[in-house]
Amino acid sequence: MSMEDNVSIVRQFIQRFWNEGDLGCTERFLTEDYVDHAYIPGNVAGLKLTAGSLHAAFPDQSSVEESIIAQGDRVVVRLKLEGTHRGNFRGTEATQNRINVKVYREFRLANGRIAEHWALLDTAALLRQIGAELNEHPACRINP
Repeated sequence: MSMEDNVSIVRQFIQRFWNEGDLGCTERFLTEDYVDHAYIPGNVAGLKLTAGSLHAAFPDQSSVEESIIAQGDRVVVRLKLEGTHRGNFRGTEATQNRINVKVYREFRLANGRIAEHWALLDTAALLRQIGAELNEHPACRINP
């Protein structure tokens, strides 16, 4: 696959999975041995758990692409995550506050599918924007 194809796949995945909340689209976009380096557990289940938690807390969320770069089998995208805090997030009840947070995602693709994912979300900014307290818990661990 070309770098342009990889960019297109990542854009489609972000739109379907993160923006539209289609958690079932992972079968189309992810490899069977997908590894997630950002979420716990480090697989499709961890990805879906995190996405489900974010969608429950910020049902109108949207990840807006600010930049995207591809090299070889890698795609890195900088996003602006926007939404309204309408549900419990990490123990903080809905505040109706708007959020605007930076997210960086790196994907490795293999044979037209996403094989690995890394992410960096400005969790401290998000928590400040909803009036939550910062604590020592790992940023990417979601406790159901």
